[in-house]
Amino acid sequence: MMRKLNVTPPAGGPIPPKVAAPAHRTTAERLFDGGDSLLDDDTMRGNWAVPWSDLMMTMFVLFAALLAAQSLHGRGEQKKQQQAPEVQVQVQVQPQPVEIEKNVEQPVPVPTPDKSVEPLTQINVLARSREAVRESNLQNVEIALLDDQSVKVSVQGPMFFAQGKADLRPEVTQFLDRLSQIIGQTPYDIHIVGHTDDRAIRTSMFPSNWELSLVRASRVARYLIDTSGIDPARFMVIGRGEFEPASANTDEQARALNRRVEIIITRDIGKTRGAQGAVGQ
Repeated sequence: MMRKLNVTPPAGGPIPPKVAAPAHRTTAERLFDGGDSLLDDDTMRGNWAVPWSDLMMTMFVLFAALLAAQSLHGRGEQKKQQQAPEVQVQVQVQPQPVEIEKNVEQPVPVPTPDKSVEPLTQINVLARSREAVRESNLQNVEIALLDDQSVKVSVQGPMFFAQGKADLRPEVTQFLDRLSQIIGQTPYDIHIVGHTDDRAIRTSMFPSNWELSLVRASRVARYLIDTSGIDPARFMVIGRGEFEPASANTDEQARALNRRVEIIITRDIGKTRGAQGAVGQ
């Protein structure tokens, strides 16, 4: 389509009249007519900016939503990474109490005068005492483990002494030698308790069964101390007379069982010495 051009007249000439716009023009011609003036129908030539601003606003909202979603996703990943090390530490930590218990349960070896003797950690007093009885071929010997884990060696009948006497028989010395070795390998206190039957004794040496039982227990303790060099302070000697019978004094056999000496290897250390100190004060 050909457009008419406005030709500027020469200086001093008349101004030509304005050419009117064609009455019938398309929308494109009205929008892209050029210039800044209003068209004949008072429509602005910049109407294309309205849908363009709507499009830009929509894209801005879309990008803002994408940015917010990306930010939430990043925070979730960061929280998982922070929690992961705590779970790993809980899985890897494994308590190991076995080795500690083994170290605690092992007793500390106690030095003994005889270096050839087994250390205390390898001594089973109950088993060793029974072994000493078998090797010595003794009869009427009772070995028992008491409730407080003490070991009681009770030699009954006329094995130690003749009736009414307090002299050790030679056949029991081998057993006492073995027993003294066992006691020497422990730090425990030793109680020697003498017992008699119910028949009363009245002599110049033993006015009653109290003295007879006490002297018998003292002779056993003295032999153990002299043959092994055990500290005498570890011993407690007791005479009970006829007041703690092992069985009823109904016949001679029962009375022979009541005439006995008990050697008790306790689980106490130093209590005997403490008791003696208290008495001395």
